[in-house]
Amino acid sequence: MRFRTVLAAAILMAASAGSACAADAGVEFWYGHTGAASAAIQTLCERFNSTHAELLPMRCIAQGSYEQNLQKTVAAYRSGKAPALVEIYDVATPEMLNSAAVLSLEEFLQAWHKVPQDRLLPAVAAYYNNADGTLWAQPFATSTAVLYSHADQLAAAGITQAPDTWEAFGAALVALKAHGSKCPSVTDFGPWVWLEQSSAVMGAPLLSKDATQWVFDQGPHLRLMQSVAQWMADGLLIDQAATRSGGQELAFASGDCALLVGSTGASKLIYSADSGDVNANFLPVFAGQQRAASLPGGAALWVLRGQSEAQYQTVAEFLMFLREVSVQTLFSQATGYLPVTQGAAAAALAQLPARNATVVGLNTLALGHEAKAFEVRPGFTTLLRLAWQQQVWSALARQKPMADALHEAAQKGDALLRLFENTYGPSATNKGVKP
Repeated sequence: MRFRTVLAAAILMAASAGSACAADAGVEFWYGHTGAASAAIQTLCERFNSTHAELLPMRCIAQGSYEQNLQKTVAAYRSGKAPALVEIYDVATPEMLNSAAVLSLEEFLQAWHKVPQDRLLPAVAAYYNNADGTLWAQPFATSTAVLYSHADQLAAAGITQAPDTWEAFGAALVALKAHGSKCPSVTDFGPWVWLEQSSAVMGAPLLSKDATQWVFDQGPHLRLMQSVAQWMADGLLIDQAATRSGGQELAFASGDCALLVGSTGASKLIYSADSGDVNANFLPVFAGQQRAASLPGGAALWVLRGQSEAQYQTVAEFLMFLREVSVQTLFSQATGYLPVTQGAAAAALAQLPARNATVVGLNTLALGHEAKAFEVRPGFTTLLRLAWQQQVWSALARQKPMADALHEAAQKGDALLRLFENTYGPSATNKGVKP
């Protein structure tokens, strides 16, 4: 009842500001995709509008990249012109949880008497919960990291299976190069894979237990990145910029490179090359480590304040529409993103080959009950990624040892944690649960 009162007040305030005029134009949903993913979203919106003619139409508007969409959303909210529904990428979750701009998804759906028949995957939903377990956003364009391999190239080099440890990964790179490969593996050296996802599956915390310090400058991550630097120096791990295509997914899909540590979200592009020998595999861990779950990446849908009752009615119906198994399946097949409901995931697991990226991605997310990489979800992760990337590149360019580079990145990250606390309050970081 309390939320209904708050929601009603928000609706009255929106109406007094002239939101009824905006309602006549439909309900805006802003998202951060281009290309095939954008086309798939437009297809979903057209399908929804055609089957819900009694509601205000959903207007799905591309706003460029994830970062551009976030920036435009902030500006629009401040000016009183925000959309009703917005897609925000995973690392901005703490900022969204701590903002006054969003409505809790769980309470919003309850207010509109919506009870989803197909529950979200626990591993994915948990990322968008707050500390008391309330779901604040609906997972949408979800992905995780896997190891892609060309089985034929591995076999030609005498490798019988894709490497499941980093030691085996290094040995495979050496064997591939010895067999004549000019690109045993390709990468963009992005932090999402090499810092966050790799640490998650290794069960290596990135933050101290009290969430006051970054600790990736020691332990498994330091060991991995020192190996990465050596692999690059030896011509075994190739920067995507040095490939013919200039992009890691295209370089792998074309067969120029044998291995790729990448996103399940890239699978649509990778499989489009139709090489026939592509397998997806779990990310490697070091020998002796107990494998843990990977992290859900991608983006989720957030309901913003300040809309009319009619607009919110459309939003509630649209969110339920997106959870339908047929819709989940359609979107996953069109984009490569993972289904996020239990029914749709079960259908994918039953229908797709065992080494398909969707199957492997769903299975790696389900390993164990929780990922250990983030004991508490940190704020300003986007800026931490930038600091990590800048320092790692300086180490890869042999300007400093990798240990020094990671230590400097961690120190910059610690300063960002303090800044986040000063911005949102000392307990802000603890609003995130263990994803």
